[in-house]
Amino acid sequence: MSCAEDKIPNQGLPSSMRSKKSMAPDTLGENSAKALPARLPLPRQVASAIRSRIISREWEPGDQIPSEDELAKLFAVSRATVREAVSLLSVQGYLIKKRGIGTFVAQAQAISGGLESLISITEWIERHGYQAGTSYIDMKTRVPTSNERTLFQAWDLEEVMEIHRVRTANGVPVLYCVDVMPKVFAPENPGQLDESLFQYLERKWGQVVIFAQTEIDVSQATRAMAHHLQVAQDTPLLRLRQAHFNQKSLPILWSQDHFVTDRFRFEVMRHRQ
Repeated sequence: MSCAEDKIPNQGLPSSMRSKKSMAPDTLGENSAKALPARLPLPRQVASAIRSRIISREWEPGDQIPSEDELAKLFAVSRATVREAVSLLSVQGYLIKKRGIGTFVAQAQAISGGLESLISITEWIERHGYQAGTSYIDMKTRVPTSNERTLFQAWDLEEVMEIHRVRTANGVPVLYCVDVMPKVFAPENPGQLDESLFQYLERKWGQVVIFAQTEIDVSQATRAMAHHLQVAQDTPLLRLRQAHFNQKSLPILWSQDHFVTDRFRFEVMRHRQ
């Protein structure tokens, strides 16, 4: 079942988220200039180029990266510059140094968190020290389903906005989001979604998301979702279906978040009754 086809449950609410030792000065040759991003200190340029290879999976978790000499030759910089770049990436968690052996791409750590607190996906990702981003976005206006009319009845809506997004952590896709909201509150263009939806609704419309009713189940990656998430089609995904309510306890947003399970992990604190 595609995301667009997945309906809000009856009642409108849930029932109960990858080369010569260089003694030359630090100047870039013609080929290296194309490989390194400009307008950053040279060690950060090298770090960015290495990080891009990791994110694109050219170098996968567990792979040993080239030696300092090889990297210095590859990027036409000094070994000291490479050493600083590698140290930076080690601190950021991208690389692991093994003394006497070499440097390896770190295993990806799942983003984890409890379900008790309601925070935006952007904040969730950033709290773990990752850079939150969006690699895909699609927006369309449509007629609401009967269940959506029931859910959003307080807004007397004629149309809803359906937004599909792929959220990333340090460039790695971690979840596919489908959000539906009354058209009156919808962003006019994708550029307005540089921030989280929670932040957008509060800044633009004064609609503060206070709580959500959530249903957790398992979905399967459709062909489109698999393409954007870089997983195999039909891969099981953890799905959160949520109705979000504003400060007046009115539903303002319906969302379905499909999480790649080895990149996102949830925790729940349970108490004995």
